Amino acid sequence: MDPLAATLMLLAGLLHATWHAIVKTGGGLSILAGMGLVSGIVAMPVLFFVPAPSASTWPIILVSLALHAGYKASLAAAYRSAEFGRAYPIARGTVPLFAALFAFVALQQIPAPGQLAGISMIVLGIFGLAHDRLERMIDRRALWAAICAAAMVAGYSVVDASGTRQPEGWGSFTAWIIVLDSIVFFILAALYRGPEIWGELRHARLRVLVAGLLGLISFAVFLWALSRNPIANVVAFRECSVLFATLLGVSFLNERATLQRLGCAALIATGLVTIALLKPA
Repeated sequence: MDPLAATLMLLAGLLHATWHAIVKTGGGLSILAGMGLVSGIVAMPVLFFVPAPSASTWPIILVSLALHAGYKASLAAAYRSAEFGRAYPIARGTVPLFAALFAFVALQQIPAPGQLAGISMIVLGIFGLAHDRLERMIDRRALWAAICAAAMVAGYSVVDASGTRQPEGWGSFTAWIIVLDSIVFFILAALYRGPEIWGELRHARLRVLVAGLLGLISFAVFLWALSRNPIANVVAFRECSVLFATLLGVSFLNERATLQRLGCAALIATGLVTIALLKPA
């Protein structure tokens, strides 16, 4: 991955972990819906300056919207019953495992042999986080929700990479997917939460605004990097945010800084860096 993309992806990872921490401290599903709405409103004027999606791009957008919705619903479920410092690394650290598989199936991108070492480190780190010997086993529903979220992220990463490489360019695809995703997920969340969603959004309006802006910047950088670099490398570099998430959980969410938790987060991050820095075969 080129140095500019790598630097921006590290910044995007920090922003990504930060808005996730905001979601964890707030109303979960409602904040996810609200922040999406903020991102959509900010991105909407861009639609007037970029090409409209072509007929070949719309199926990609529809599949992406379904995967994004599934990701957010799974994420909210994981954060409901697990600590941020455990759920986030599992949800994000597992992404490259699925991304490598999906990229191979969809685009025939084959991971380099050295990337298997990175994958092994990630698996060991995730196992350690799920079975922290100083705390109880992570809630099984939260564990599976986090893994499901990871599969959705990997899926939309492959789909979105295809979308950014359409003739209209990454800018058009990014603007359209952000706006449409914000509308679709807000409607789904409003149907699920009912009238309560409005009170929850008013109560958390500052967090919703900040999370929406951070999420918008992070996602736009991610799609830009996807448009010019191998999928597995970009996804892996982004998920180095697990270290930022661990630090945020300890510093701001009063979560325990056990040696096992810190060590497992570092192991996952090392595996991610290994995957990110190696070139596909």
